[in-house]
Amino acid sequence: MEATEKSDAPLPKGDGIRLRIEVYDALAEKKGLTSVTSQAQRHGIGRPHMSLIRAGRKGVSLPLAMRMANDLETTVEALFGRVAA
Repeated sequence: MEATEKSDAPLPKGDGIRLRIEVYDALAEKKGLTSVTSQAQRHGIGRPHMSLIRAGRKGVSLPLAMRMANDLETTVEALFGRVAA
């Protein structure tokens, strides 16, 4: 890793990695997180940020991806995946 890179930097646009909404929603529902607001609060981010992640318009940092997975008792790999360009 170069000295100028940050390990918690958001994924760059066009990386093809996005939240798997169906997987996320199923796991979130089991935890009672049925609104975007409750999901955002659980992960320690703002509702607008969560909305952008859900829409695939914003990437997530590795620490946030790990926190989301931990909050839902799953893996980062289960929550996020590559999408066709």
